[in-house]
This record gives sequence, C-alpha cells and structure tokens, in this order.
Amino acid sequence: MTRTFLPELHSPATRQALAVATLNVLDGWGIHPAKQAALLGLTDIAPLKQGQPLPDDSSVLERAGHLLGIERALKRIYPNDPASRQASLMLPLTELGGQPPLQVMLGSVDGIKQVRALLESTQ
Repeated sequence: MTRTFLPELHSPATRQALAVATLNVLDGWGIHPAKQAALLGLTDIAPLKQGQPLPDDSSVLERAGHLLGIERALKRIYPNDPASRQASLMLPLTELGGQPPLQVMLGSVDGIKQVRALLESTQ
C-alpha cells in the first residue's frame, strides 16, 4: 500500500507546526472554533487549542493539508486582499450547486477536496 504522508508528518513537532499554520488560516478566514474543529474532523475529539499538535490521525492531517492548499489558492486569486479571501468562502457559487464553499467544506473531506480543486482550477 502506498503511504500518502511522509513519516516526518507524524512527529509531534511537525504536527504542532501544522496545527499552528492551519489554525492561523482558519482564524484569518473568521471561522468559529467549533467550525474549525468540524473542518479538521475533530468533532469527536477535544477541541484543538493553540500550541497543541494535531492528532496523529491521517484524516485530520489530510484535512489540514487541503485547508492549507485552499489558502494557498486563495492567496493566488486574491494576493493582496485578505478580506476577499474570507468573503469568497461565504458567498454561494454556481459551481458548488449554489452553496458557499465553507458550507461544502463543512460537509465532508470530499467537500474540502472539491473546493480546493475548484479554487486551484481558477488560478
């Protein structure tokens, strides 16, 4: 079976750095902590606190990677406009069946992947 994550990703220091980066992105988007937990798939786990590493869970790590990819795509689309990056996640899009990207992302990891693919295709 092919591994999808580098072994280094499982180290506590790397997972902590990934948590900091991901929470900074989600805070920048104005996402409420409960929705941050849902986006990361942490609804059955204690909420993540600043400075705490992400759990060593492939699903959580995958979600974090996709969320960082979405931020990278948004920065390419809106390079000097953080407010537009945030707003773009809240506005309904025809390409997403009239739903806002945030709503699609909250639905599942597949929704997160769908939003990422859409944003990366518009660059």
